[in-house]
Amino acid sequence: MTSHTSISVVQRQIAEDREALRRAVELVPRTRRNERPAEGRWSVAEVLEHLAIVEERSVRMIEKLISDAPARSNQSSAAPTPLDRSGLRDRSQRISAPEFIEPTGTMNADEAWARLEQSRRALDAVLAKIGDRDLTKVSRIHPALGQLDGYQSIDAIGGHEERHAAQIREIASRFGS
Repeated sequence: MTSHTSISVVQRQIAEDREALRRAVELVPRTRRNERPAEGRWSVAEVLEHLAIVEERSVRMIEKLISDAPARSNQSSAAPTPLDRSGLRDRSQRISAPEFIEPTGTMNADEAWARLEQSRRALDAVLAKIGDRDLTKVSRIHPALGQLDGYQSIDAIGGHEERHAAQIREIASRFGS
């Protein structure tokens, strides 16, 4: 398996997660995307801003992982290590965001979506630099998911979006959409 194929698997998954997020946002009437569904809950706009903040931070971290990753050996396939997303999918377990990744609430949903799309373009540019690097050989500690290798760290961006797409579907349901 080539490096291109390895990263393509992960890129395809996070693209599918982004599309699912877009569909979830579309379930919420445009006029209600900036409205909080309940006291202490984020609006769609705030969810999107949070996702953009996290992805922007992740881009910098992934760029560092890529630079630290050794070249792939000829014997190594370096296939992406699957990420267990079950903890992210479990919406019964609330995960509180640290203050530095909480939304500011200063963006409307359209602005937050544009920022999220900009962060994805930055991520795509960083992923284009992988070349022959073996991302199975580098890792980091994720605050909620534990030890993740480079591929899992990229996939976690999509898993995070998957979790928040479910949250947005809950908001749509609350608004009767």
